[in-house]
Amino acid sequence: MVFTTKDFADYINANYVAMKLNGDTDLGRKLRNNWLVPGYPTMVLFTAEGEEIDRIVGFGGKKDEYFQTVKDYTNGKNTLKDLMVQVENDPNNARLYFDIANKYNDRGEDEKALHYYEKVLELETDHSSDMYLQAEYNVAESKAYAADNPDYLQHYAKTCTDDNLKYYAYSSLARFFRMKKDQANVISVYEEALTALPDNASMMNSYAWYIFQNEVSDYYERGIEIARKAVEIEPEADSIWDTLGQLLFAAGYTDQAIEAMQRAVDLAPDETSYKNNLQRYKSARS
Repeated sequence: MVFTTKDFADYINANYVAMKLNGDTDLGRKLRNNWLVPGYPTMVLFTAEGEEIDRIVGFGGKKDEYFQTVKDYTNGKNTLKDLMVQVENDPNNARLYFDIANKYNDRGEDEKALHYYEKVLELETDHSSDMYLQAEYNVAESKAYAADNPDYLQHYAKTCTDDNLKYYAYSSLARFFRMKKDQANVISVYEEALTALPDNASMMNSYAWYIFQNEVSDYYERGIEIARKAVEIEPEADSIWDTLGQLLFAAGYTDQAIEAMQRAVDLAPDETSYKNNLQRYKSARS
């Protein structure tokens, strides 16, 4: 992650040695596997001795909240270590078990995460609460990864009635098969997901991006179809226009790729990669 605000950048530089890694390079893949990084972006904070303090997976767009979390973790507040101390003093607090489970989940420690999610189901009395429903999903996910068996997630994805949790279940199931390099099942999961969630532009973009990134040339036309539908649903999503542009260019539709990438540039003029892609496409046409 690039720290574009001065106060954030100054804080990071004062407390850490910052290093940005591309997870798709040889070194990036090695370190990503070592640290069990679940997705992008992920920030992992370490002590000077190399011990993980904590990590933040994803970015919800709230910069001030993100910055505060970094400061809290740096000061030892709400880290995994801190929560473990808290739960010793309050052993019937379902929320603490839930937060600890999420920490282990973000670290890829599925068996430990499963133990704490199951404690949430045991302690939480409101079975309709968001926390309980989320824990149910995470139990299915943790069992799938801990047992190396996708059946738990597949059953959950098919029977879950909450669209957000269904989205997470299918996304995790696709990741399960991606990690195994099982392309046929990745595609099957995405197709099933789009049948279950026909208007979910994020799922469409994930599928289309998978097709592009893995050069599944037999599915380029399918990827383009999906990405076009996604930008119809979310026309202001620059990342989806980027996906569409990259697929169009890969499939040989240079003029259409230029149009799509131009939309991405217009929507996010500060994103250098879009500009570079656009220039590359224009150069290829000439």
